[in-house]
Order: sequence, then C-alpha cells, then structure tokens
Amino acid sequence: MGAKANQTKVELLVNYDEFFVRVGAVRNFYELEWLRLTGHDFCGMFGKAQLPALKNFVAQHPTYHIVSSLRNGRYANRLCADANSYLIANGDRDPSLELNFLLDPQWPLIYEEGMAAAIAELNNIKNSRDS
Repeated sequence: MGAKANQTKVELLVNYDEFFVRVGAVRNFYELEWLRLTGHDFCGMFGKAQLPALKNFVAQHPTYHIVSSLRNGRYANRLCADANSYLIANGDRDPSLELNFLLDPQWPLIYEEGMAAAIAELNNIKNSRDS
C-alpha cells in the first residue's frame, strides 16, 4: 500500500515589510483610486464582496495579481477562495510565497514596544488634564 504526502512547497517569510516589498503590494489609497479600484479600506485591503471586481481587474491588467489575507498574520501570494480579504500587487508573482509574521522571532519585542508606546500616549492624555 502506497501513500503520497502533500507536495505543496511554500517559501515562508516572517518579515512583514520584506514580504510586501517583494510582492509589490499596492497599499496606497490614491494609487488604488487612480487604478479605478474602489471598495478598499485605507490600507488597500479589499473584502470578499470585491473579489469579482479584483478578478476582472487582474484579467485586464496582467502585470497585477491578487494577494490573499488568510488568517491572523498569514498572507499568501495567490488567490485563495477562503481568504478573509485581498490585496492587489505588481511584484513577484511566485504563488508559493507566504507570510506568517507571527513567527518572526522579533514579534514579541515589536508587540511590546507598540503596546508600551500606546500606554505611554494614553498616560500623556490622562495626565494632561491635571495641569
């Protein structure tokens, strides 16, 4: 009796900035508006409802492709039907490229620094009323 393992190979990146620069994610609000893409948020993310329009855009503009946001911290450089949201990109089209920034060894430090900065700002606001 023989068995076959999943042969899907991925190149896993853990650095958020490295992934988005490499795939060429278009996240600029004004650039997306110039491309006549609507329905996105200020970070360039499109919901599931905009997927047919994105597919149509990619079909008309072959230099662009779709990047899928799968779950917390995970992105795939390909169209995934079960994704939470989508981005348009015009860089590396390698479909085996994935990101999971929660696996970054620096992630706990980045998170801690962000939380400390937010708490410090809240303290500044709270303490500014006392003067």
